[in-house]
Amino acid sequence: MANQGINQSQKQVQGLVLTPQLRQSLRILQVPAAELLREIGEEMAANPLLEEVEPVSSERLDAPTPAEDAEEEGPRELALGDDDFDALKRMKEDWDESYYEEIRSQGYTQEDEERRRHLMESATGEASLAEHLAEQARTASDDPAVQEALRLLIDALDERGFLEEDLSSLALRSGQPYEAVVTAHTLLLGFDPPGIGARDLRECFLAQLRQRGRGLSTAARLVNDCWEPMMGRRLEECARLLDLEMDGVREGLSELAKLETVPARRFARDDNRVVTPDATVELDDEGKWKVVMDDRHVPKLRLVPAYKDMLAGHTLGDKERTYILERMRQGKFLIGAIEERQRTIERLAHIIVDRQGDFFEHGPARLKPLTMTDVAKEMGVHETTVGRAAANKWMLTPHGLKEFRWFFTSGVATSDGGTVAQEGVQEMIADILARENPATPLADEAITAELRKRGVQIARRTVAKYREALGQPSAHMRRQRL
Repeated sequence: MANQGINQSQKQVQGLVLTPQLRQSLRILQVPAAELLREIGEEMAANPLLEEVEPVSSERLDAPTPAEDAEEEGPRELALGDDDFDALKRMKEDWDESYYEEIRSQGYTQEDEERRRHLMESATGEASLAEHLAEQARTASDDPAVQEALRLLIDALDERGFLEEDLSSLALRSGQPYEAVVTAHTLLLGFDPPGIGARDLRECFLAQLRQRGRGLSTAARLVNDCWEPMMGRRLEECARLLDLEMDGVREGLSELAKLETVPARRFARDDNRVVTPDATVELDDEGKWKVVMDDRHVPKLRLVPAYKDMLAGHTLGDKERTYILERMRQGKFLIGAIEERQRTIERLAHIIVDRQGDFFEHGPARLKPLTMTDVAKEMGVHETTVGRAAANKWMLTPHGLKEFRWFFTSGVATSDGGTVAQEGVQEMIADILARENPATPLADEAITAELRKRGVQIARRTVAKYREALGQPSAHMRRQRL
């Protein structure tokens, strides 16, 4: 019989390490301008070797930039040029591409994976809706396919907490097994906040009632069996279908009135805030669209020359010299991270303008489907880099202020074999509703038929979801007596 007991062994493994500098560069890439200012302010307060450079006047345009100045004047110990920062970028790409393969040989647990995902994808501040759901997803299932499907569904939620895309479309687009996506969606409907992940208001109400233990109540019966008459305010018909007195119907309606219609409401961002566009798109003198970056909110930093002079001398002790060298390295990495952030955002803005030229020319109805995977391939980076660069960044366009993420959307097939973005379809629906006769409003079937005349191949249920997203009620509730 083998000896049993506690043994200690030692082995050597090779793995990727997320360095403090890489963490900092990822954070700087993702945060919006206001948080970037705060981040830089904290770094300047902690690092006495950093100082802000005043804007260069017109007569000093030929003067060296802060980065060039730091590179030329710094001692040999600080020769941390582009190669060093490129090394960090390669480490990040290796981390994104190879992580899943590496962790299998190192015995990482699912809990380790969630901690890594939280570190790579979350910004500072209180937990977001995605983080809140990811924490619940961690213990929701032991099936890796279901776990991956849960992450897919969480990423696909809109700002209200609804799932606009069909489960079959999500499975097809992502390559995930349809059964795993269905199972994950069932689990998601039981998460907090109640109603999250619903595909429409009806499913949202049912999910909330089930969580309250009211799945067999009158309110649930109204939603299940009398949705259309109830939304059309035909209460007598509801009473007849459910074999109830009118008081019972009113009691069920009273319970429904207490339910949440926007599951993600408590996680919603405050839209009453000042937003500074990171980029502005306008026509140049030749009538072509150009991108103008707004760098006014990004301070220019440099290393204080006096400290470099101190290093050049021989009056410092080993302790002081080590301290200054370390702070200089940290300062140079920060300067490099800020510059890389601006370059990445500018490249992303140019690609959006190139891919979405019809939008800038004609408006949201001409928005084209665009995925982060496609853009990542064009930029030569990992998809997560595009996600971080697009997060909390804004673009001022001829059609209003748009978040970078707004330009990434799936599409609906057209009769000519092309596709049109979801926002474009919603714009068409809004145009159709604006032209309808208020006395005889169009039902969803009629809207679907009109869209098909315009070449958009779409299902009636999808039309209903897009109509609700526009804040438009059903035809019964839009009817006006003239």
